[in-house]
Amino acid sequence: MADKTEMIAIWTQVVEMAKKAAVAPAMYRALDASVPIAWEGNVFAVGIDSTDGLLNGTLKSNDSQLKIEQALRHITGNRELKLKVLDSPTLEAWNSVKAGVVALAKMQQQQQDRLNANPTAAADTATWDDVYERLNRLWTSYEYRTLASGKGRYMVEAIAIIDEAIDQLGTTSGDQSERAFSRTLDRVGSMVGSEPALIGYLLFERRRLAGK
Repeated sequence: MADKTEMIAIWTQVVEMAKKAAVAPAMYRALDASVPIAWEGNVFAVGIDSTDGLLNGTLKSNDSQLKIEQALRHITGNRELKLKVLDSPTLEAWNSVKAGVVALAKMQQQQQDRLNANPTAAADTATWDDVYERLNRLWTSYEYRTLASGKGRYMVEAIAIIDEAIDQLGTTSGDQSERAFSRTLDRVGSMVGSEPALIGYLLFERRRLAGK
């Protein structure tokens, strides 16, 4: 990870360059409240030192990200460098994001390994608790999850995951299974701020249109 002093020097230049590239007072305020947290590989992570959630969302907008990443790449010379905006201006927040990404990748690999070894057994041993955990991990690692656009994209992926799980697990094999399935819909609804029944409707409509 890069030295803190180096990151601060780089970010100071980035903030100045990004401000010149846009006439956006909201972005200016967000940049002024931001602090560099980590630079690892092709990811430069920053956090907002403020309780104003709108500032965080401003930096995560597509327009802000584009201008900031252009400045980052110009100043560092790294053409692959990407900006990661954290929900907290702490190193712990960065470590949490990394842990979520690693855990999600590990879980996906384990599931794929089981499926490759024995597709039938993998389907038989999967549970709605596994699906619930997978959705949680995906949410933790999801970019722009504080924005409506990010929540919408997550909802599409979450519904696809639940749809696949229904093919394996079903929802009518007993009261316990139905309740676990419903709990999964509740969880997705709470994460994206939507009525769980709507998530269920979109899911079943997807399945109807697919002839399931």
